[in-house]
Amino acid sequence: MEITAIASGSNGNCCLVEEKDCSVLIDAGKSGREIQSRLCSVGRSMEDIDAILISHCHHDHIAGAGVLSRRFNIPIYINSQTLEECNGKLGNAEIKQFNHNRSFRINRFEVRPVLTSHNVNSCGFMIKDFGLFTDTGCVTKEIETAISKLKCVLLESNHDIDMVLNGPYPYFLKNWILSESGHLSNVHAGQLVQDKGKRLSHVLLGHLSGNNNTPEKAKECFETLVKRKIDFDVCSREKCGKTWSV
Repeated sequence: MEITAIASGSNGNCCLVEEKDCSVLIDAGKSGREIQSRLCSVGRSMEDIDAILISHCHHDHIAGAGVLSRRFNIPIYINSQTLEECNGKLGNAEIKQFNHNRSFRINRFEVRPVLTSHNVNSCGFMIKDFGLFTDTGCVTKEIETAISKLKCVLLESNHDIDMVLNGPYPYFLKNWILSESGHLSNVHAGQLVQDKGKRLSHVLLGHLSGNNNTPEKAKECFETLVKRKIDFDVCSREKCGKTWSV
């Protein structure tokens, strides 16, 4: 199985997961044109994609989903509550609904939704030995259980806590980011990998804030907290990452 972060950050999210004759996008939070262009840059196209999975309703996860679904006849897999929260922003797309407590199949992939903790209905996904968990203010029990079984994870490392506290955001926004329904910090990401990710061989740190984090801070924190050798990378907010084989 191969994993490519097509986009990852508070400015847009999209991850390609592929194996032989099955390819899916987890989220589509850039414009349809931008996602097509980035797929082309890694030798892929939307014609290769079998499904789009949606984690939650925020714009940086759904921006291009509807138009890509309609243009290329690709089904969107989404939880029923999340679909309601999208308020019609997906347009007349082909919709397949799933339950958070039940796995479902897309061709050869068995997909397991994993509950996250955000200010809207939200989840991550497990596909075989890979998991993606972003937009969560805390490490849920479901994430803890899932990550202990994985070899590769794309994990939120959204912010440096001191940068949030000392930055220009208003008080209410700082409180939300740091709350259990906000975003996961560099420290919490590193601690989770160290404490629960014993089988992990690859970690991608993603969904970095443009104002409250830097790749250097995310990398330094991870290297400080994770006490064993592990292949990891910090996802770029501006371009595709490299393709990882799991």
